[in-house]
Amino acid sequence: MPRLLENHNFAWILVAMVGLLVTGAYSREAHESITVIFIQVTGIGLLLLSLLSLKGHHTWPKWLLIIVSLIVVMTLVRHTTGQHHLDYLYLGLMLVFLVSASWLVGGHVLLTGSVDLNKLIGTVALYLMIGLIWAVLYTMVLIVWPDAFHGIESGNWYDNLAETTYFSFVTLTTLGYGDISPARPIAEVLVVLEAVIGMFYVATVVASLVGAMISRRSR
Repeated sequence: MPRLLENHNFAWILVAMVGLLVTGAYSREAHESITVIFIQVTGIGLLLLSLLSLKGHHTWPKWLLIIVSLIVVMTLVRHTTGQHHLDYLYLGLMLVFLVSASWLVGGHVLLTGSVDLNKLIGTVALYLMIGLIWAVLYTMVLIVWPDAFHGIESGNWYDNLAETTYFSFVTLTTLGYGDISPARPIAEVLVVLEAVIGMFYVATVVASLVGAMISRRSR
């Protein structure tokens, strides 16, 4: 098990990100009374799984563990006291975790080491994290400006998260189906930034991997 974590550590965070995508999709079908609990408990478990990917690093995982611990405490308080506004704190902490984890993974995937299967898995995981970061941002925008997007009826945050996740990856991949579109300036700025990041990410990853392969062959 330790060697598996060391050699394929980014596989765990990839599984966690895919799990978060599936969880978001399921939230549309689940009964409202169990949706919030399901999303938050599953999210906590997947975040803990993500920490396995960062096990070999000494500073960031401690901060990430603190963030996950805060999410656990906040979730328990929310379901004990019924304070629904704590759901928004959950989104904020989730955003901090995703940004922190993607920064760490990106530094190791794009800037260090030779090309191997673990690094390729890491690039996919990082791509999914970028999409999820923007999905949370879009959800937060809808909380403040319910009319920020055409095609999304502002409602419960977990329903919005399912739709913004779909829209985020459509934007990140520049597919642009057109069924959802930004209606406010802040939404337009975020959409443009995600589309640009999506295009440059692919170019950066290809350049990084090709450069690493050339460097490896020249030795």
